[in-house]
Amino acid sequence: MSEFLKSADLAYTNLSQREMAAGDNTDLLFFLSYLLGHLSLVSSCDQAEDLDATALTLGMDKSLEAAFAVDRLSDQDKDGIKSLWQEIVAEIRL
Repeated sequence: MSEFLKSADLAYTNLSQREMAAGDNTDLLFFLSYLLGHLSLVSSCDQAEDLDATALTLGMDKSLEAAFAVDRLSDQDKDGIKSLWQEIVAEIRL
């Protein structure tokens, strides 16, 4: 398994565990589901077996920025999503 796919799996596991522990925190649940959706899209790319872990971070950043440009999210939601992604990146050492 490539470093890209291993990192995507670690990120997915981290997000899923946070989702289970989020309780009734609707903002956090929204941020988590938003990131899980983007992670699924980014990690399903055709070249996944040939990519390194850095490509996951770059792919997620690019995917989020493209979505933020068209989604009608508040600045607070965008900041929350970006902040949570940065926490995940730090925890899994991407």
